[in-house]
Parts: sequence; structure tokens; C-alpha cells
Amino acid sequence: MIKIKVFDFDNTIYQGESTIDFFLYIISKKKYYIKYLPLTIYTYILYKTKRLPLDYVKKIADKYTHEILNNKNEIKELVQEFWINNSNKLKPKFLNMIDEEDIIITASPNILIDGIKDKLKTKNIICSQINLETGNLEFLCLKENKSIAFQKYYKDKEIDELYTDSMNDTPLINISKKSYLVKGDEIIEINNHKKRIRKKNNHTEV
Repeated sequence: MIKIKVFDFDNTIYQGESTIDFFLYIISKKKYYIKYLPLTIYTYILYKTKRLPLDYVKKIADKYTHEILNNKNEIKELVQEFWINNSNKLKPKFLNMIDEEDIIITASPNILIDGIKDKLKTKNIICSQINLETGNLEFLCLKENKSIAFQKYYKDKEIDELYTDSMNDTPLINISKKSYLVKGDEIIEINNHKKRIRKKNNHTEV
């Protein structure tokens, strides 16, 4: 039986938050978007401290996407330029762990992931969905929505190993046989039953 691994993207395969990096890249090219920077920082802090309701995130993200996607051709060019400058932030260690049957589940949007998916070694990618024609955020792949999407598209599969940087992915952790927290290049196993963690390949529990 094939073992299925599921990977988060940001701070797991990619070093950093790709959507934040992309937004900062847009600001560097189009200064008028700087007006959104304070709200972006505030939203990011709330998300990282797990105090951000999903509906609030979707509302803010939807506002951004409508504004940024006013010029569809421009945004495609910016995505290409961004990945030319940032593909070096993909972590070789985790890219080498990905097999073609594995799955990537990320909050980053399709318009961004589409620009780098040829380097990700699997075509099985679930991400947030933005309609390029309308600018609408149609699906926010975050928190419990990640596990909902997995069970919708891969209901015949089980997650043997999950790799993520955040306990915001607890809904995915709860349906995985084994789960690992990623901190840089370090991998820390989460023991779901005993509520402990230990370094992978190290039997010392913390």
C-alpha cells in the first residue's frame, strides 16, 4: 500500500509566508498598495496567535483580491517575477521528501501556487481559490477548511504523515496517523494520543 504524505506549503516547503512575501513584492512594485500594509500585519499576527475567525480572514482576503486583480495581466506578470526571485526559498529537504502521490494543502491562493507548481513534484495540490475573472475568493483553504477539502477530494485516502508548521492545522492533525511540526529544517513529531511531541528519529519525549 502506498503511504500518503500531506504537506503544508508556507513555512514547511517554502521558507516563510509566500502570500505575505508576494504582497510585499507587489507593494515594492506598486506603492499605492501600501495602504493595506497595517491591516495585513494585524491580520497576520491574529492568525499566528490562533485568534482569527475564519469568516474575518475571508472578508479581508476577499477585499484584497478584488483590489489587486483589477489588472489580470499585470498580476500574472508579477507572479512570474516573484517566483523568479523567490523560488530559492523552497526548501530542498522537503522537496526531496515529496512523491508524486503526495498532497500539498495550503492557504496560499491558486494564482500564486500556479506559478511554482511545476517545481513541487506533485500535481495533488489543494489551495485557496480565487476566480481571476470576478476577483472573488471562492474558497479559503485555512484551518478546518483544509480537512474538509481533503475529505472532499481524497475521501478514499488516509493521511499517513502530515507535515505542517502550525497547530492551526489541528483539524488535519486529528485525521492523520502521524503528524510532524516543521521548524526551519527541523522535524518534530506530534504524538496525538499522549499530547506530547518528540523530535523525529529521536526517542526522547518532551
